[in-house]
Amino acid sequence: MSLTFTDIKKTSIEKINLLENESFENFANSSKIKKSFISKVEGFSINQRFYIGHIYANMVADQADIVSFIIKDKYRRQGFGTILFVKFIFTLKCKGVREFFLEVSEKNIGAQKFYNKFGFKKIGCRKNYYKTNSGKENAYLLKLQT
Repeated sequence: MSLTFTDIKKTSIEKINLLENESFENFANSSKIKKSFISKVEGFSINQRFYIGHIYANMVADQADIVSFIIKDKYRRQGFGTILFVKFIFTLKCKGVREFFLEVSEKNIGAQKFYNKFGFKKIGCRKNYYKTNSGKENAYLLKLQT
């Protein structure tokens, strides 16, 4: 298994948008990610001959707000997400990040378990955070203190 990681700033914006759209097809008002936005975030994409997924965050001082973390459906539950996530957290910690934040749908139990495994704790709830094709969903706000 030969994996490569690419700085998200050097990742094809078309690949990023395609995966974002595939992953959030049930969410209303999904917008196109612009290269100008990606140029301001920190993150990686992961590849194994083909594009597997990505993670990126906004960084301010010693905090990172994870904006997107997606692994293609057919590559999930094979360890790729864990490998990418560990590399990402380690890299940002080396850059001085001490607090990580993210939102996760209250219905996405699998993702919640994944983040809990890394020590993320629920610190709040954002009511009607996600607009879906069938209404709205709440999101939990999670925090990792390192």
